[in-house]
Amino acid sequence: MSAKVAVIGAGAWGTALAIQAARAGNQVLLWARDPAQARSMQQARCNTRYLPGQPWPDNLQVTADWAAALSHGGEGLFIVATPMAALRETLSRL
Repeated sequence: MSAKVAVIGAGAWGTALAIQAARAGNQVLLWARDPAQARSMQQARCNTRYLPGQPWPDNLQVTADWAAALSHGGEGLFIVATPMAALRETLSRL
């Protein structure tokens, strides 16, 4: 059964979780706080900074649009994978 999954945080941990969720057949939206990083990752179809050489399934997309991530995850599941230093701010925004 396919679900919508929003992964908040596009570091190594968030990217790895997003890849696995997508491989399991879910529609995954990975949120990166830096728009330039999100564009670069979307174009390369991998996270060249933290997980080079790990290509993504077609059902994994990246965005820096917070509203899009909220909407996507609100229809399914949120995975919060931010660094601990950003966790309070991220959870407050959610």
